[in-house]
Amino acid sequence: MSSYDITVGRIHACTRLTVDFIVLVSEIETALLTIRAFERCGIADDVDADGFPSRTWEIIWIAEQLGHACESGLIPDYLFQKYVTELVLLGHTTDEHAWNYGFRKGVEAVYYY
Repeated sequence: MSSYDITVGRIHACTRLTVDFIVLVSEIETALLTIRAFERCGIADDVDADGFPSRTWEIIWIAEQLGHACESGLIPDYLFQKYVTELVLLGHTTDEHAWNYGFRKGVEAVYYY
């Protein structure tokens, strides 16, 4: 599973069954914890032409997809309260700036596209 497999459409599709949503949340949590572990261990990351590490782009992508799904109302409140709140906190502690940027970009995409 790649972080880029996490999309708004997949998030929405997984909300139909709680088990599917829990699996998706586990995948997102695994991706964020892996990124955090690599950072804490000082493991080098690929850097693109603009100087951004690929793990930063992954965090932005995940946050953007989640922000878009949240703002679009695609995640029922009972799933949001039980599972998504912790993901948002984890993303925020993994890389506060990347997470906030991506989440805000996802929220804004609801209104601009």
